[in-house]
Amino acid sequence: MSRPGPFFNEFVMVFERINIFKREKTETTPTQDTPSTPSTLTNTSAADGSLFENDADSHAPLRMLTSTTPDMQNNPKTDLDVDMNMALVKKSLKLLLDNRFNEAEEILQRHYTTDMHFALGYGAMITFQAIMTYDTKEIEKGYAILSQGLQLTDSKRQKKTDYLRMRAPSYEEVVAELLYAETLLLNSLLTFAQSDSVIAMIKGAVKGRTAYAIYKDLHAKYILKTDNGSSNSKKVTKLSNDFLSGILLGYGCFQIALAMVPPKLLKLLELVGLQGDTQTGLDALGKGVEMEGLRSPFCAQAIMVYHTAFKFNLDPYNIDLDTVDALIAKFLTLHPQCVSFHFFSGRSAILARDIPKGKDVFHMCIEQQNEWVTMHHTCWFELMWAAAMQQQWDQAADYAERLFGASNWSKTSYLYLLAVFRYAHYVDTDPSRQYANDLNITALFKDVKEYQIRIAGKRLQIEKYCVRKARTFRLQNNFLYLPALEALYVWGMFCLLNEEMAKKFIRQCEDKLETITDPQLCPDDRGLGYVMVGALWKHCYLLHLKEAAPTEENEFNLNKAEEALLKSLTYEKTIEKDHSSLHGETMNWQNFIGCAVTTTNQLVT
Repeated sequence: MSRPGPFFNEFVMVFERINIFKREKTETTPTQDTPSTPSTLTNTSAADGSLFENDADSHAPLRMLTSTTPDMQNNPKTDLDVDMNMALVKKSLKLLLDNRFNEAEEILQRHYTTDMHFALGYGAMITFQAIMTYDTKEIEKGYAILSQGLQLTDSKRQKKTDYLRMRAPSYEEVVAELLYAETLLLNSLLTFAQSDSVIAMIKGAVKGRTAYAIYKDLHAKYILKTDNGSSNSKKVTKLSNDFLSGILLGYGCFQIALAMVPPKLLKLLELVGLQGDTQTGLDALGKGVEMEGLRSPFCAQAIMVYHTAFKFNLDPYNIDLDTVDALIAKFLTLHPQCVSFHFFSGRSAILARDIPKGKDVFHMCIEQQNEWVTMHHTCWFELMWAAAMQQQWDQAADYAERLFGASNWSKTSYLYLLAVFRYAHYVDTDPSRQYANDLNITALFKDVKEYQIRIAGKRLQIEKYCVRKARTFRLQNNFLYLPALEALYVWGMFCLLNEEMAKKFIRQCEDKLETITDPQLCPDDRGLGYVMVGALWKHCYLLHLKEAAPTEENEFNLNKAEEALLKSLTYEKTIEKDHSSLHGETMNWQNFIGCAVTTTNQLVT
């Protein structure tokens, strides 16, 4: 494509000049003493700081279109408005971190239709509420607000024509680019939640891809160049830490998210330029925390989410709790009442296997605020599992019942957990099994399948498991082998047990194995029992793995784990044969148990 010639430049100049003339003519009210002539309009616009100061400049190329330096100078009125708006935004953030959610939302709601900062802030709060409640009306409301915010922010971005003419963006346009990416990312999340169709998935993925491209471009221009010392000093001075921390927040989150994509899917994403690295993402978020900008608290929370949630599922025995505790201490000093940082404090205590302390912190989080009741749901979820690990089945059932009644997230799972915790409680108190019909436990298991949901067009695997176990309960004459303990295993809670609690569960599993006499149930339940025993012994071994020298006790733990898992393999053929006749489907334990044995054997090396 050839470059535009001189005639094209002159045509653009004349066209822009005509537009300026028309705009000034409509804004200027003519009087009898002062006729509205072109020369008068030109002088008036020059006095107001117009593009041209005299008629001689009208034959010169447009300065704004040919400038090669960043246009960071704004008029005093605009600077004043930006300062006032940012002061209100920072005030709303402080209110948010002080648990005064309604006051923060009220401030942001006033101007979200006219200012892009308020539009993003208000949209983010509504998005959080929509995701927490998973209510259709809240999701639609959030989607509408974010769509309006996208239109507002997009109008402030640099136009494509200006980009092609090599005009450097103004400060407002650079900020608008970041806010557009942030708003677009939130909009893509609600797009996934709004519908489970394939079209919605594609739309959400495209929006996320666009947001990632913007973050990547901003990171290359304003972070990497600054680190390399090649950025314009004027630009660095003007771009505040509020802006730079936003770039680091988005870029770091994308890097971590992409790094956790399964390898097969990651190869496909790399073909379209999507690559991620966990350490790069953590470094970016750490730098965002150090900047102490507007988004620094969210950078800290992103780091804590990675360590306490994602890392917990990937490698629960090597979580960097020191980093988490340091961030919690730093931000609780600034915001002592912030419920979100207190929640991470309780989560850190649970991961450190200090369950009583964790429960106390979660109770305190519930008492701290009642404006956003949906935040109580996460505390109830943690308290439910903490009570289950302590074998306080009645308390665990109580929290499961609260979650089933109040939360729209996976009612199938909550109802199943309510059933198994009640089952475990009354098995301990009434071994005769006459409780099943009297306390409606059978009805609870029967209703599990009625509440399944779809996310991104697919049913949740954990809900499929719950439905299948509920069916097994009915087919086995209202009997399950330690279903509450199995739930702890399936949800990955074994790694949070201390050694004393783990060995208590081992004794219960072994005692229960001796009581199984029904030949029809024996292979399936014995195989499951030995798998859980082996997993618990392996957990006891891993708790001491970091010790300087291996002890005889720890070697004993490893041998017991391998012995239990190998025992489970002896039931594999019988399980595979009888399970199909009992449940009408085949169940292949070989790969599952084989992987467990292989993992245990690898621990020796």
